[in-house]
Amino acid sequence: MKISKNPLKTIYAAWFGLCTLVMFLILYPAIYYTLSNPKRYTWGHRIRRVWGKFLLLTGFIRVKQIYEEPIDPNKAYVITPNHTSQLDIITLTVKLNQLDFSFLAKAELEKIPLFGIWFRTIDIAVDRKNVRRASEAYLKTVTYIEKGRSMVIFPEGTISNQTPKLIKFKDGPFRLAIETQVDILPVTILGNHLVLPDQGVFEGQPGTVIQYVHKPISTKGMTLNDLDTLKNQVYNIINNKLKEYGY
Repeated sequence: MKISKNPLKTIYAAWFGLCTLVMFLILYPAIYYTLSNPKRYTWGHRIRRVWGKFLLLTGFIRVKQIYEEPIDPNKAYVITPNHTSQLDIITLTVKLNQLDFSFLAKAELEKIPLFGIWFRTIDIAVDRKNVRRASEAYLKTVTYIEKGRSMVIFPEGTISNQTPKLIKFKDGPFRLAIETQVDILPVTILGNHLVLPDQGVFEGQPGTVIQYVHKPISTKGMTLNDLDTLKNQVYNIINNKLKEYGY
């Protein structure tokens, strides 16, 4: 990773990284305890929210949350945000505070020292190169949904080098929503890529970002024949909001 040419942005990134680690270590006993038993996962998610609030506060990051309409906290959703930065996990966790949810992410994240505990427990790590593990991860997401837990799945599958512009969406989250007949909840994240870029340069800066929560899309009565239509609908919703804000 390259160092930013702007020393202030480098100092900020180092400060944010230090705060991330120190607060995680302080909370680690509680994190370990709550994540050691699936019955305590809800409390584990709440602790992650505390951790995230601390990072936003010490990072001087303000998140403006906008709802197109109220969401039902008693429903499970397949949440489909655009993916622009590692900060996305924090802003989603802190600001979507009406819902109890887990993330579906690439398998490499479960191998990260300390922080990988999330992706070995409450979250689901998927190895797309391993058919058996990918199938197991999918079945686990279905189980979560059936138990009333929402799932956050980034439909782009990765943070692209052309962010914030969208890349092609994958089928996974839309297949899951159709097969479980739960609503899709599109979310457009605006500005996280400026505060904490993920483009191979060690830098960051404080700022205000926007998280726009769109109207849920019902999948009741849909079949897999509707998958492409649903996927394109969500893509256009998020893409149009990005364009509205000049991205």
